[in-house]
Amino acid sequence: MRILCVSDIVDKYLYSSEDSLKIKPDLIISCGDLPKDYLEFLMSKYNVPLFFVQGNHDNYYYSVEGAYDYSEVKLISNSRFDFSSKYDYSKSFAGVNIDRKIVKFGDLLFLGFEGSNKYNNGIHQYTQEEMYRRVRSVYAKLLIKRFMFGRGVDIIVTHAPPYGIHDRDDIVHTGFKAFLEIIEKFRPKYLLHGHTHIYDIREKKITEYGETKIINCYGYFVLDL
Repeated sequence: MRILCVSDIVDKYLYSSEDSLKIKPDLIISCGDLPKDYLEFLMSKYNVPLFFVQGNHDNYYYSVEGAYDYSEVKLISNSRFDFSSKYDYSKSFAGVNIDRKIVKFGDLLFLGFEGSNKYNNGIHQYTQEEMYRRVRSVYAKLLIKRFMFGRGVDIIVTHAPPYGIHDRDDIVHTGFKAFLEIIEKFRPKYLLHGHTHIYDIREKKITEYGETKIINCYGYFVLDL
């Protein structure tokens, strides 16, 4: 299986290059902070499904003056794809929100967690304790999956990185300790995240933590399984 992972920026190669058609993914995963139109374009271009989690900048609609228009967010709170979080992109968006949702695709089990560390009380922001509660809320389901399939989850999709891995010292880009806990307990093959922008090509995008490969999908990353 080939998975096209995207996050945080509209990548010119994917958007404008015909050569990118050669990627031929079976699934697209968005780790957040991307325009809905871009994600819909990718689904149409490759004709494959898309799983997503939302980042700390998703659902911020702009008014004519360029300021944030929070009133628009209320209009999209009842999306049919919004399984567990408070907001979603829109009622017409065909991507599947996997926030705190275990989804099986092919032979793989996926689980997502939206959002970033809380810094200004905006949407999709959580304290360390809040994220612990969100992560632990799915442990019972993971144990059931482990009993059924021999493992709880194969791939975890997040917006923010785990604490101390691919994160930053500032409050906005601090990773979540809860992600380390779920990795240690359920040993997924991969954790895919975004949020941390990469400006130096020498910066690591892949880090191994125990049996799990943690991948920063900033821009795009092609994962072959």
